[in-house]
Amino acid sequence: MAILASRATRPVRWRRHLRAACFWLALALGTSAMAKELAEQLAYLLALPPLALAIRECIRAMGARESGRLAERVADKLTNALGPEYVVLTEYAPRGGTGVVPVIVVGPSGISAIETLGDGAAYGCYSDGWHRIEAQGLHHLPDSPSRRARENAARVRSDISGGGHIRTIVDAYVLIERGTGADCASSTVPVVCGIEALAERLRSRTPRSQVSPRQVQAVTDALTRPLAVAV
Repeated sequence: MAILASRATRPVRWRRHLRAACFWLALALGTSAMAKELAEQLAYLLALPPLALAIRECIRAMGARESGRLAERVADKLTNALGPEYVVLTEYAPRGGTGVVPVIVVGPSGISAIETLGDGAAYGCYSDGWHRIEAQGLHHLPDSPSRRARENAARVRSDISGGGHIRTIVDAYVLIERGTGADCASSTVPVVCGIEALAERLRSRTPRSQVSPRQVQAVTDALTRPLAVAV
């Protein structure tokens, strides 16, 4: 069986936020310099909006870098655990939308969109409401990993369908990389603890139809190349 290219380019999403932060910071400094030149105290207020935007983009850059590192770590370990028959993509940006899908796996057992949680914490979930179990009590998460996973799977399926694979089904998973999720049985998507456990689950799935390496590569091309068509 042919060996497929199983890694995408290293994500650089955080760099875009960093460049935006540099732009807004330069604008804020330029506005301050102009205010100093004009000797107008009120003119300094014009520097506040770009300064606030620069701070916001810096915070986004740090968050994107951390999530990118998590996606890379998970993808590297999944690639080694699954073998050359599978393709693992990181931080896929669905077309016509915002945000990214942390990890996508394409292989003989199907296609999966994976939402990742990297904290070594204990998680609980009731339907799509998630919380972290701490000594002080429950800390409710502002966003639902299972809802994001389900929505991301739908977006990935839409992009693959646009590449000619109309009947392709994309499954959604939540991966708790280092923590535990003993109270997640009511999650609307499967929750798996540990990369090895996820790899085993993906390998053990019965494929809906016989999938060749060529078909796996064609689906990957539909995601990574806008003009790709099913073969």
